[in-house]
Amino acid sequence: MDQLALSTAKQRLTDLLLSSCKKLQGSQEERIIRCQIEVEDIAAMQWLACQYSSTKTYWANRNQEFKMAGIGIAHEISGQDIPDLHKIFNQLQTFLDPQYPDLRYYGGFQFNKGAPAEKGWESFGSYRFIIPQFELHRSPAGTFLASNYHFRPNEENLVDELIEKLNEVQFEITLSDWGERTVLHRLDIPDRQDWDKSILQALSEMDAGKYEKVVLARKAILTFNDPVNPTAYLLRLRRMSEETFNFYFQPDEDHAFLGATPERLFRRKGRTIHTEAIAGTRPRGKTTYDDERYAKDLLSSDKEIREHSIVVDAIASVLDMHCHHVQVDENTQITRLSHVQHLCKHFVGELDQETSDADLIMDLHPTPALGGFPTDIALKAIDRLEPFKRGWYAAPIGFVGFDHTEFVVAIRSALIQKEQVCLYSGAGIVKGSYPAEEWQEIEDKISKFLKALDL
Repeated sequence: MDQLALSTAKQRLTDLLLSSCKKLQGSQEERIIRCQIEVEDIAAMQWLACQYSSTKTYWANRNQEFKMAGIGIAHEISGQDIPDLHKIFNQLQTFLDPQYPDLRYYGGFQFNKGAPAEKGWESFGSYRFIIPQFELHRSPAGTFLASNYHFRPNEENLVDELIEKLNEVQFEITLSDWGERTVLHRLDIPDRQDWDKSILQALSEMDAGKYEKVVLARKAILTFNDPVNPTAYLLRLRRMSEETFNFYFQPDEDHAFLGATPERLFRRKGRTIHTEAIAGTRPRGKTTYDDERYAKDLLSSDKEIREHSIVVDAIASVLDMHCHHVQVDENTQITRLSHVQHLCKHFVGELDQETSDADLIMDLHPTPALGGFPTDIALKAIDRLEPFKRGWYAAPIGFVGFDHTEFVVAIRSALIQKEQVCLYSGAGIVKGSYPAEEWQEIEDKISKFLKALDL
């Protein structure tokens, strides 16, 4: 953005802020106000990387049509306690307004309800949703610079503070210097020996009839000689990603959770819900022939089909409870990502009037693709068999708008803490699973993340 355009954009948004605050003089209603102006096209992720704010947020949908890069906090709803989902979603609707269709809270929940946060996850909370103070908002309608502010009656110096923060927003886009760095250490938790023990224990419990499926995760902790720039890392990941949702939550200067997930939990617009069942994995082939060979093997694998069917049946059961009409793909499809491919079925339903977003989160998450089946028993198995707490990994993350909500599951993700990168991924364990194959499946899933680190 050239200097003249920069100056003009800031002045136009300043004028809007001044005008909106003036109109509110004497108002006794607490609310969130959104002011936005159209600006020339700017790369949202690169814009975010150039900002100095300690709080950053990014969201891009699967087809990359919608992108939001945000800095600062206009309003926050968060806590460390076990979340009361109905209460939280009611709070989220308090300040959302139909006159601001693009005003949204972005955030999520931790996976292990009620578990104390492990090191690195403390600042994310048990749940945390924010409306960014400033957004670069890109959609088919154009590129917009928006300012969101929390108006409270009789608050002094609001305008001066907003203008001061606006002047700190950067528009000069410079490419992030990635630079070379050296891995000093890689630690896998669990290690290969403990992983094998956990899988064999899970298979033994399945043989005893305790559950049909459990999803076990592991994490690879990479320690570098220099700090990793998390926004630059996500930019590299995004350029490698196909058909994935990209997300980035940076609650403070030292921690960022980011990823490229293929899996939507649900999207609700009005009373229409879209969701999908994804399970089963094969790598991508280096040639078209190999790629098709892997896909055919996936579609004919009894173990993978059973794993996927458990997810399909569970989602169908939930939608039958909450929808008066549901459509589902007749045939199982292959979803191809840059490095792996999965079995997939899509669902579209019309929700009844009583169902809320809180109900959908409670009943859909975790699907058997993230936890196992039966859910409650599988979650207890995860608590026993996994040697760490997941934090926000594999949990619902997304945005909540006035009449438009979307949540994905935070798989294919990384927690960045200065010189340390923690990569998370999991594998669905059913009868017929082999520890070595499940270990390799996770290596395939994190391969893109390693490549983005030049590994």
